[in-house]
Amino acid sequence: MEVDRAVLPGSQLCSGLDCALWGKSEGLPPGVVYPLIGHLLDVAAVAWWAWDLHLVDVQRRVLVTGMGMDPDSAKDRGRARALLACWAGWHDVGKIGGFQCKDVEAYELLHGYDSLDAGVVSSHGHVTHLFLAHALPALGYDADGDGLALVSPARRVAQMLAGHHGRYPAPPSRRALRSTAIRDRELGAGEWERQRHLHLAAVADVLGGPGVPPVLSVEAAVLATEVVVLSDWLASQEHHVEAQLHAMKSIGGDPLESHWDRALEAAPALIGDAGLLVPQWKETPLA
Repeated sequence: MEVDRAVLPGSQLCSGLDCALWGKSEGLPPGVVYPLIGHLLDVAAVAWWAWDLHLVDVQRRVLVTGMGMDPDSAKDRGRARALLACWAGWHDVGKIGGFQCKDVEAYELLHGYDSLDAGVVSSHGHVTHLFLAHALPALGYDADGDGLALVSPARRVAQMLAGHHGRYPAPPSRRALRSTAIRDRELGAGEWERQRHLHLAAVADVLGGPGVPPVLSVEAAVLATEVVVLSDWLASQEHHVEAQLHAMKSIGGDPLESHWDRALEAAPALIGDAGLLVPQWKETPLA
């Protein structure tokens, strides 16, 4: 599926997002699912606030430096923060594929998608890994290479996000990365592929288009994984999902920016209530 990436960052194109694609259903009433784009933005918002509220300065410096930027530059620090939040928001893009079959009723509501081979339904972590490893070079990651080098930012981001449940998977084979037929069979082609690209674009657009890091060190990737795992866990709590879903439905056709604003407003409490704020040390005078 060819996508005109020159227009992907435009907010108008994001209106083509299919909100029938679901991201969460556990704990919700029967027949109710939470749109995937809502969950992606919720997780991105937690990661955004984790930069200030959870990480200490030395960790932020590791991330900025590990992305090939200047830790003493306010502009670079802001860009690194946006990149971290953007990656967190991309973590579940692999749910656009066979994962949708996990809820039969919700899957039957999808229209315009190719049928998936029931015998080749891969985990959403694997779909995320294979899709991003192939798609990110076309979006500017590792622009001087083909995205196949394991040390390239494209491959490291793909592996990092595929490991958002706490275990890094084995990398896809070079054959799978190069073969359109294999990818289409495992991931779903046509509208499946288009929606994956649109969801990437929507998250990046809300975060202001943070661009591409020239490098991504192992240390920065590991630390970023911790933030992604944490953000996903906090934003997946049933009370938060239910509140966000209620707000989304009460407005109807909720714009992405409005949902993002609500997610940003809610995120600090999610971090604080979990006891994950940066420790505040108090000086206690000796008696």
